[in-house]
Amino acid sequence: MFKKLMMITLVILAFSIMAQSAHCSLTPMSWGFPTLLHNSSLTSFESQFGFSNDFEFTDISFPARIDMAWASFPTITQTSQQVSVFGNVKYFNQQESMQFSYPWFSVGFSPVPSMGFL
Repeated sequence: MFKKLMMITLVILAFSIMAQSAHCSLTPMSWGFPTLLHNSSLTSFESQFGFSNDFEFTDISFPARIDMAWASFPTITQTSQQVSVFGNVKYFNQQESMQFSYPWFSVGFSPVPSMGFL
């Protein structure tokens, strides 16, 4: 008899526990976290140098002789020199920094909604 009474009590207790609604109470927690951080740097250095030297010499000389007209051809001389110097220096520096963060994430009853200040 006692065994039956305990069994009936346990069955009634089990039904009463299952009949209650499921609920929970979360403790409010809020914290911040960064989600993306990006740093980039690009440096370039370029140096060029050029040198050119052009030297030309021309000499046209006919034999000095006297012909019947008492004439002779002159001597023709031409000298040319070209010098070119070229120098170039380039420097380039680029830095990029980007940060994206969502400052608040909340769980539970809190003045801050569940995802930030929305």
